[in-house]
Amino acid sequence: MEVVIAGIQAGSYEGESVFWEKFEESINELLKEEKPYLIALSELMHIPYFMVEKNDEEFKFAQTINGEVVTKTIEFSKKYNVHIVGTLFEKEESPDVGYNYYNSSFVCSPTRGLLGTYRKVHLPKVNHPSLTTNEKYYFEQFGGGGKDFPIFTLDNGVKIGCLICFDRSFPEAWKCLSVQRAQIVVVSTATYGFRYDLYVKELQIRAMENNVFVLAVNKAGNEVYPQSAPKRANFGCSNIIHPKGDILELAGDTPWSSIKQAISISAVEDSKDLIDWTVERKPEVYKKYLHH
Repeated sequence: MEVVIAGIQAGSYEGESVFWEKFEESINELLKEEKPYLIALSELMHIPYFMVEKNDEEFKFAQTINGEVVTKTIEFSKKYNVHIVGTLFEKEESPDVGYNYYNSSFVCSPTRGLLGTYRKVHLPKVNHPSLTTNEKYYFEQFGGGGKDFPIFTLDNGVKIGCLICFDRSFPEAWKCLSVQRAQIVVVSTATYGFRYDLYVKELQIRAMENNVFVLAVNKAGNEVYPQSAPKRANFGCSNIIHPKGDILELAGDTPWSSIKQAISISAVEDSKDLIDWTVERKPEVYKKYLHH
């Protein structure tokens, strides 16, 4: 089975109305030649990456799964007959604390609507000259982040999993998806700073050691938000990677550029003929260390 997959490398925040205009323009651009079956977007696609300092005003960006972000993305999915992996700052009503908050991905089908949601499990707190973030403040104290690594089945039967940014650096997260027989892993990021040099290399290794295609979509361009924060240079480098670790598509650092590639899903099984990493695992040995 051949599937065309694509990623839209969103630019810096210019307001939510501008985001929706450029999102739709990018979809139309992708439709001009070989039509994608699946389109993915970067982390927190419609808002700035604001989690550089503690500021309760930023909770204004949060929406429920029934809010405008998901509703409009489903509309685009149906209008253009394409699956879409979108992202949002999700809030969920809680009887204990009012709301729980999550950094989330969601998967839309043109025929079935919302297929489900993935909530980011690994939440960074980093203080480095080139990268400052405190996602723990915004998410960990309200619900503690995601608790699952779900698999989503597209209309053609292809199985995908989702990870978000910091998740990509935890091999256990990938293995949770590969043992469920994921064929494509979508990695939505809004990354910048000192991790640039290893961004693509890390994803190549993860693709190879899990026998999966990787569709990684980063943000691109300079962003300053809030005004007191230093400039963030989101470096782009969105990519599509083969299950053997080969780079099939690689973007530069241009905002609102796209990547697209026709992939053969049979390559997942072909890569397992070389080495099936899931079969070679030794969970009976690992389990004594899992409580650490």
